[in-house]
Amino acid sequence: MAVAIGKLDALFYILGIFAGIFLFGITVPGFARFNVSGALGGLTLPVWLNLNTGIVVLAVVLMAVGAFWAGEKCEGKWNLFGRVY
Repeated sequence: MAVAIGKLDALFYILGIFAGIFLFGITVPGFARFNVSGALGGLTLPVWLNLNTGIVVLAVVLMAVGAFWAGEKCEGKWNLFGRVY
């Protein structure tokens, strides 16, 4: 949308994305062998932590809820960042 209305920063952003895609496509053959050389298989958090999947899911959900709660508190009652602005 921003490119359509003539914003130069958006144009450079889009050009940068396309340049990155192009350069990545050119350089992939150089590191493709390395990219697949150390396949670890199905490495997931439950496997890595050697815990039950349900416990890991519960922990991740609790961390997310806690982060949202802390974010709300920072904007609300605690007003931690009120003086910064």
